[in-house]
Amino acid sequence: MEIMTMDEKLAINGGPKAITYDQEEALKWPRLTEEDEKAVVSLMRKNEISVSEEPMKLEKEFGQYLGVEYALAEVNGTSALYAALFALGIGEGDEVICPSYTYWASAMPAATLGAKVVFCEVNPDSLNIDPEDFKKRITPRTKAVIPVHLWGLPCEMDEITGVAKEHGIAVVEDACHAHGAEYRGKKMGTIGDIGIFSFQASKNLPAGEGGMMVTANRDYFYKAVTLGHYRRAADLPEEYSRYQHTSFGYKHRMSPLHAAIARVQLKTLDEKNKIRNDNVEKLLQALDGIPGFHIYRPPEYIRRVYYENDIVYREEETGVSMSKLIKMLKAEGAIVRQDRYPLLHQQPYFTEKGSNPEDLPVTREIREHVLALPTFPGDDGTLVEQYITAFRKVFSLL
Repeated sequence: MEIMTMDEKLAINGGPKAITYDQEEALKWPRLTEEDEKAVVSLMRKNEISVSEEPMKLEKEFGQYLGVEYALAEVNGTSALYAALFALGIGEGDEVICPSYTYWASAMPAATLGAKVVFCEVNPDSLNIDPEDFKKRITPRTKAVIPVHLWGLPCEMDEITGVAKEHGIAVVEDACHAHGAEYRGKKMGTIGDIGIFSFQASKNLPAGEGGMMVTANRDYFYKAVTLGHYRRAADLPEEYSRYQHTSFGYKHRMSPLHAAIARVQLKTLDEKNKIRNDNVEKLLQALDGIPGFHIYRPPEYIRRVYYENDIVYREEETGVSMSKLIKMLKAEGAIVRQDRYPLLHQQPYFTEKGSNPEDLPVTREIREHVLALPTFPGDDGTLVEQYITAFRKVFSLL
């Protein structure tokens, strides 16, 4: 660890800030260009702001990127998950297993369809679904499991799909954080029965709004089309096309303007993921040598991306509370916070239906120790070096 001079003060005590670099540009996201603007303006000039081939072009290109046969553009990631569960026939009396430590949209589509959401524990190291705990929660009513690749880190898919296959359970990958991530050489979203993505502005593949459902199963694709894409249902086999004039009451088609942005952003997805990965890994390597920080290193067969950069900090190992650490780092100029996701099994929607907020002790305990840091999507390395200096300064002067 770098040793600071004794006369240097922490910024919180009146000393100089360690981070002085302009963070606005280095942390700005999404990073839109003139090409994005031209793509949108082109559609506007053609009056293609509602009905257009643009979403279908995105489907083809994103499907090719993933290496999957069927891709269906949706209005957002939540709708993509709803369509996936609808295609699987999920409904009243069914159970769907999902981690509690995730965004609400991972669970609510199942609940909206009438299924019971059964929450499971996460692994305290990876923060992803614990395959062993998932297995314990299977009942004869379990119809699907939703592994969430949280913050861009792939779940242990071999274990999850193995358990699911043994019990006849469908696997729906929530890859909304994991555009471009891989597990054993396969893109996330392509390993389970169905995968879903979000193109909301904060995501690694940003379009403002939009989503995608992908699958290798033709019938799942047809059912999802019939749910919310009534114009396109006319081109399907009669089993589905007979619903073309009504669909099933939803309109899920993606806006052409958002699809145009997504098509442009897809071209540089891997390049931009690499910038994040390089910067985040540099910071994490430095933190690995500082007491209290637990940096999870996934196995070599997992190639993660960083939608967010969340790490575990154990205050009992340093004597410095999470809240105090955050205050000291913020004083140095760092943008840090405690994790932002509330646990779903503790939310009124689920507790009013019988969920016990005291369940899932592992998940409850680990969430209190998660610290969120930037992903440095536009940094040339200057800002991340100052963050490293800030952390070393704080811990050397305690």
